[in-house]
Amino acid sequence: MRLRMDPAQRKEQVLAVAAKVFAEKGYRAANVTDIVTGAGIGRGTFYLYFDSKQGVFLAIIEKYFSDLVEMLAENRKRLDTEILGGGGALGTWRGNILRILEYHRDNPDMTSIIYRDALGSDEHFASRVAELNAIANRQLLQEFRSMKKAGMLRECNLELVVTIIMGSVINVIMQHIVGGEGPALEGIIDELMAYHVRALIRPDGEIARALSEATAGPKAKKRKA
Repeated sequence: MRLRMDPAQRKEQVLAVAAKVFAEKGYRAANVTDIVTGAGIGRGTFYLYFDSKQGVFLAIIEKYFSDLVEMLAENRKRLDTEILGGGGALGTWRGNILRILEYHRDNPDMTSIIYRDALGSDEHFASRVAELNAIANRQLLQEFRSMKKAGMLRECNLELVVTIIMGSVINVIMQHIVGGEGPALEGIIDELMAYHVRALIRPDGEIARALSEATAGPKAKKRKA
């Protein structure tokens, strides 16, 4: 018996199945039959929501795009609030990156097709991914400028630093979070933070204190409280 769903639930189910199919077979090898078979629906039901394989692939990219843009905006608000309040900005930055890593861990199929298939399958797909990367780059650059203005960062080429950090985070996501069994997420985020704090903290700053703050995590904060 086919499970009854309302239209919104059915569309989400088809998107999830399509993401799994694309992640397993690749965009070019996958087809609508694979998706409707996996979802347990008829082709007519599929075409109620999407006009083609390209249409559902684009919908996956748009969902990823909207989720990440919303998350980046929320992260920026959190960091600005901490900086303005004189609070633990590095700890907040850690939490922001952790939320991004958790999202990719919880959505491995979507993440895989975004960075493996979308960049090479279609000019429109690639342009949307490039647009999202540009937004993320601008966001991180603005955050670093705020932290530098607050006296937290050393003198450096922030644009270049952002490029380096974005590249390292994407590689960590693909190789250690989506690509198989890697270190625990808390270990990954602490290694990332330790590496970046050492690279960015002012040389006259208290590096040990900054690293402790950046890698404290929720459990350490609760013990301190």
